[in-house]
Amino acid sequence: MTEIRLSNPPLKTPSLRLRALALSDAEAMHEIYADPETMKYWSSEPVSHLEDTRRLVQKDLDAAAAGSAAFWGISLNGDDRAIGKCVLFNCSSANRRAEVGYVLNRGHWGRGLMREALQAMIDHAFGPLGLHRLEADTNPANAASLGLLQRLGFRQEGLFRERWLVYGEWQDSVMLGLLKSDWEAIGTELQTSGP
Repeated sequence: MTEIRLSNPPLKTPSLRLRALALSDAEAMHEIYADPETMKYWSSEPVSHLEDTRRLVQKDLDAAAAGSAAFWGISLNGDDRAIGKCVLFNCSSANRRAEVGYVLNRGHWGRGLMREALQAMIDHAFGPLGLHRLEADTNPANAASLGLLQRLGFRQEGLFRERWLVYGEWQDSVMLGLLKSDWEAIGTELQTSGP
């Protein structure tokens, strides 16, 4: 069995640049991590202080350095400020699978940007990384995220009831999966369709 070491080379899309997340992104990421509306779907409470965000970003960097996760900071072409991040994590080399995660500054929601970012990350996962399967966990109340994953070819495979305790309330998780063969079958369609 070949060990899969997750990597995060720079990736480009028509509107975005995905590049290694850096500690210098903490200030921009704080706008996301401190926003209650965004964080209710991230399965954790919003942070109050910039130092808390720095710790979260450093935790991401430590996981990336260990090869157990690959984090990309998402920025608009021509502007290096992070507007979000996407990640591959929980990788199983034996089974050639990983989980995807993503978060975007609320000021950029509804513009198709995360779709672009995830398409680039999925191409990397099924291409150079050689993964066979990707998984995603999303709150069923997060209709935008659920719709995005389904447009990218993820199929709902299960519902985990009361999986996360957020804001003192139990939240369910919809579990979705995407196979490399699914992605290859819809690849041309995705390249020609809009957000």
